[in-house]
Amino acid sequence: MPRPKSIIQRVEVDEAQRAHDCQHSSNHRLERGDKRLKVWKQRSHDHYCVGCALGIIARDIERLHELARQLRGECSPTTRR
Repeated sequence: MPRPKSIIQRVEVDEAQRAHDCQHSSNHRLERGDKRLKVWKQRSHDHYCVGCALGIIARDIERLHELARQLRGECSPTTRR
């Protein structure tokens, strides 16, 4: 039986090894040892501070709920750019 697929890209929580800015906002500084969200892209990855990461996750959860509602026929599909 095939393994279930996922539409979620490769992400993980890790700790910053050195100080650097958050990929979402350069006003947010990550210090060594801070937790961060690591989002893999093709051959690289982006790092987000906890505040930005939680916002990104909340928006993505809502988007997934919207897709599920559309699939169940609870609302009409919308075009998304």
